[in-house]
Amino acid sequence: MHCDAVLLHGSCIVNESMLTGESVPVRKTALDHQDGIYNVREDVNSTLFCGTKIIQTRTRDNEPALAVVIRTGFLTSKGELVRSILYPPPADFKFDRDSYKFIGILAVIAVLAVIYTVVSKSSRQIVPIVIAIKALDIITIVIPPALPAVMTVGKLFAINRLKKSQIFCINSRVVNVSGSINCICFDKTGTLTEDALDMWGVVPVYESAIKNIREMSTSSDLFRGMTTCHSLTFINGKCTGDPLDVKMFESTGWTYVDDHSELRYGNFVPIAVVKNETLNEEIGIIRQFQFSSSLQRMTVIVRAPENPYFEVFCKGAPEKIISLSKQATVPNDIHHKLKEFTKLGYRVIGLGTRIISNDVSYDEVTKLHREDVEKDLNFLGLIVFENPLKPETLGVINTLKEAHLKLVMITGDNIQTAVTVARDCSIIENDTSIIEILTNEPSKNQEASITFEMLNKCQSNVKLIDGKVLDLELGYDYRNGYCFVISGQHWANVVKYFPNLIPRIVTKGAVFARMSGSQKQQVIESLKNLGYYVAMCGDGANDCGALKAAHVGISLSEAESSVASPFTSKQANITCTSKIIKEGRAALVTSFGLFQMMLCYSLTEFISIMILYGIDSNLTSMQFLFIDICLVLNFAASFGRTKAWNGKLSKTPPRTSLLGFIPCTSMVLFLVVACTAQWLAFALIQNYSWFEPFEYDLSNTNFINIPPSYENYAVFCTSMFQYITMAVIFSKGKPYRKNLFTNHIFVFSLLAMTLVCGYITLIPAQWLCNLFEMKIPPENDGKWLCILIAAIAFVICYLVQSFVIERFLENIIEPAILRCFNSKKVYVHVLEHLKSEPQWPEINSKNHGFDNVAYVATEKAL
Repeated sequence: MHCDAVLLHGSCIVNESMLTGESVPVRKTALDHQDGIYNVREDVNSTLFCGTKIIQTRTRDNEPALAVVIRTGFLTSKGELVRSILYPPPADFKFDRDSYKFIGILAVIAVLAVIYTVVSKSSRQIVPIVIAIKALDIITIVIPPALPAVMTVGKLFAINRLKKSQIFCINSRVVNVSGSINCICFDKTGTLTEDALDMWGVVPVYESAIKNIREMSTSSDLFRGMTTCHSLTFINGKCTGDPLDVKMFESTGWTYVDDHSELRYGNFVPIAVVKNETLNEEIGIIRQFQFSSSLQRMTVIVRAPENPYFEVFCKGAPEKIISLSKQATVPNDIHHKLKEFTKLGYRVIGLGTRIISNDVSYDEVTKLHREDVEKDLNFLGLIVFENPLKPETLGVINTLKEAHLKLVMITGDNIQTAVTVARDCSIIENDTSIIEILTNEPSKNQEASITFEMLNKCQSNVKLIDGKVLDLELGYDYRNGYCFVISGQHWANVVKYFPNLIPRIVTKGAVFARMSGSQKQQVIESLKNLGYYVAMCGDGANDCGALKAAHVGISLSEAESSVASPFTSKQANITCTSKIIKEGRAALVTSFGLFQMMLCYSLTEFISIMILYGIDSNLTSMQFLFIDICLVLNFAASFGRTKAWNGKLSKTPPRTSLLGFIPCTSMVLFLVVACTAQWLAFALIQNYSWFEPFEYDLSNTNFINIPPSYENYAVFCTSMFQYITMAVIFSKGKPYRKNLFTNHIFVFSLLAMTLVCGYITLIPAQWLCNLFEMKIPPENDGKWLCILIAAIAFVICYLVQSFVIERFLENIIEPAILRCFNSKKVYVHVLEHLKSEPQWPEINSKNHGFDNVAYVATEKAL
């Protein structure tokens, strides 16, 4: 497709993997309400998106399928993907915000330095053109033009390393953000559990469970519904579609007939036909209402050739099908049976049917509205599937939990099934109490209420001495550790009637079940509002909104890029999450170190020229070039090659604030040492007997060629080693990156440039002296003075960074400062308030209003 279009006539089979990350082809049907208003969100099953591939088209009258174009160019879905790659949305990240603030601080320093330079040089009657050039030089020195390019180095190396692991990124801005992730939300089916389901069996109404589907009567409505109520397609001789539909249909033993032009359906042609070759039975699928995550169901209208009437089969969440069914057809114990299966982790689907009156013609059937079809059903029973965990899931979840990341499951599945899977994969620990949140909408006699109900209601603590029972305690002290689980219906009521509770529910929430696409997005937004850096990992079209809403969206897809998320993993399991976090942390630490290095580089060079401006001298053009290219850019290019730490994830993410106490102190102390070293070299070299002071010729208007001087030599040669020093001390390793020495190119650059700088300082060739316009001291004592000062400065900087900054200040002083200023995330305040209120929540107690309760404390924290 080269445009976005709405299907008006016929049906299409479309591959939308580029758009949604869903690898299974989907069926698109003609717009249902032709007399209504097209809705982009609600009518997605009738919309053909640009960039997707149409595999097959079909119409009832053998005429071409008809669609109307609604969007072209960059307004289409593919255009949105291209725009997101070319112009990714800004990542509202503290590191980025602080970097802009630092550039502003540098600009202020530059302006002040320009004013000082103009005033001081004017007072010495320097030529105005020279003053102007020197003043403007300061701006390009203090604010390094190479800074934006250098800041991309760490992200590019991280993206390339991820690409080797079949993880692709279309937005480099989120790479650093992924290093700060402290909360990960997972979809269940296809993400934590296998895509492929195993058929367990069925539970017909008023009958015992049947595990072998082929033992069922082919004339039973439940069996007929299993053969027809799906959205499968026949492509290249094979049935394709949702894995649940495939497994359900295959269990019946029936076949999908692709060519049904000669079958017995009178004056109409069905969109699909299923057939039993042995019994010579067939059923035509006349119309399909595609699965909707908001409605949690799908429906088909079918007709057998021998029947004069049409039948409706509706399949979906058991709770939804039960609510749409006649209560007389629903067994009293159906909820108990449903709970038994979901507690065991099975995926359960409900099925219902109804017969459309004989008076309704085929043309009228094609125009029926969905709400008129999906009502007054006869409940048929439950279809049960086994949905095992993927082999990688448990290990990855344990790894993430050891790193103290908050893990959440957000799924469209049943809450009991979701809780069981969450327990099996350790999202919920075995010793954690599970509290389900239930709500009631307001009625005439009472206002809305909320109840907290314990799911694991009883636990026994038995004390044994010498094999005898000494004490037996029954009950469950949920305050030792609990989490909340909630379904979509009750979440909607909480959002509407109890918004004050959202921070508490989300902070302690572990499972959000039966959630629609928009509700998944609401949960993500709520977590972000509490201060979490949120990642969402999913594999289907229903997760698109949540993937976009999260700070970092991770789509499990065979496509290399998806409009739904910045990260796409071709490996269909969650191992990509830990890899992305590790590479994100490495990239963030690299960006942090590079920014510190670039800032200190600009200010170190600024110190050099301000010292030399005091005698109206300066660094020469070749000296500037050597520092900028051979030292700084050389180190910056290889700085990011240090790979991510391959051990366990650290329990704390790297810092994100450049304006924090630790990074600012680190840079200030380095600059103090650098300034002291340069000033000492500048001052001490003047004490030697062979020293000749620099004298500026006021009549000289050649501001490019400055006469060489001993002062210039001392400052330049001492400062060269300081750029090497800053590259070493700001290259942080464990626990976010491997050791510095594993980056062989970077280490080689450091050693090589140390030797080159030593050669320039001690025994430079004459051509090198001429190139750098240096005045070399006639005695070795002046040369070794620069080496000695640079070596002492390196040792001081390394010891200060390793012991004073990283051990004393980070571990002792900074925590004390944070406690004094109470600078904590909102979710931390919420957790502290919950600890201070041991009486909340009240189990099995129906609550109505919260305006006058202690929830004000949470709102104050927000």
